[in-house]
Amino acid sequence: MLNQQSARALPPHASIAPSQAQPMADGVVLKVLVKGFSAMEHRLLEGTVKLSQRRPPRIDLLTDADGATADVVMLDGQDPQVLQWAGSQPWLTAKAVIWAGAKTARPGHTVIDRHVTWPILPVLLYRALEQGPRKASEAATASTAARPANRRVLIVDDSLAVRNYLRSLLERQGIEVAEADSAEDGIAAAAAEQFACVLMDVLMPGIDGFEACRRIKARAKAGAALPVIMLTSKSSPFDRVRGKMAGCDTYLTKPVDPVQLHEVLARHLGAKTPARAVGAASEVRAYRPAPSVAGIAATY
Repeated sequence: MLNQQSARALPPHASIAPSQAQPMADGVVLKVLVKGFSAMEHRLLEGTVKLSQRRPPRIDLLTDADGATADVVMLDGQDPQVLQWAGSQPWLTAKAVIWAGAKTARPGHTVIDRHVTWPILPVLLYRALEQGPRKASEAATASTAARPANRRVLIVDDSLAVRNYLRSLLERQGIEVAEADSAEDGIAAAAAEQFACVLMDVLMPGIDGFEACRRIKARAKAGAALPVIMLTSKSSPFDRVRGKMAGCDTYLTKPVDPVQLHEVLARHLGAKTPARAVGAASEVRAYRPAPSVAGIAATY
């Protein structure tokens, strides 16, 4: 229960003190700037932030001074002062921004209902990152730029069975395949050779797929980024946030649905993948829709 001191109106951009946060083993942190909202909403926000210290992704609230370093900016779209502030911040155009209660927003920004469901804030942050300005920019570039002719795919997975399964699907599409059984070998292969994209497992001995993705993306030169598709048996939206923060382009859940894989590869390879790539109908697993927001909130 909140005591009288904690029940007072919180500063608009209060941060949880580092001493209150339990260190996360995976080090996943989402830096968030929040502008506007009522004192009650800030108390609910504080509770969500405290909960995140024990479960990834950890949320850190920023002050205005550090706002430009935020991963996501959350704004009260019905607060005139917030609207005036946003209009004077040109860097917002390149950020993932959530507008609560706004009627319109810039391309790549997310609009939600003014009555925010604070316990599902991690889900809202993930959605904002998914459809942020970077995503819109990449889509625009892909629609105008010439598609690369490279049709080589690197599979990085410590499971031989998974690699063989993915190879069978890709070779049926006429795609050349290279393999690595560890993240370290995958990073080395991506640096030494040219690939159209990488299929990256998440859980592997040594460094995991998230860290491997970060290193591959860090090596990429401007305009020549290598798409990384994360593959994992973990379907939590918070793991999707981790993938997005690592720079992954797409996130697929194992067992990989051949139809979904076909659609994803069609976006990254130089030529359209043939319809026969899916294989016989008996090989196509039933599509499982993503869990509802209500269902996600119940598990958080």
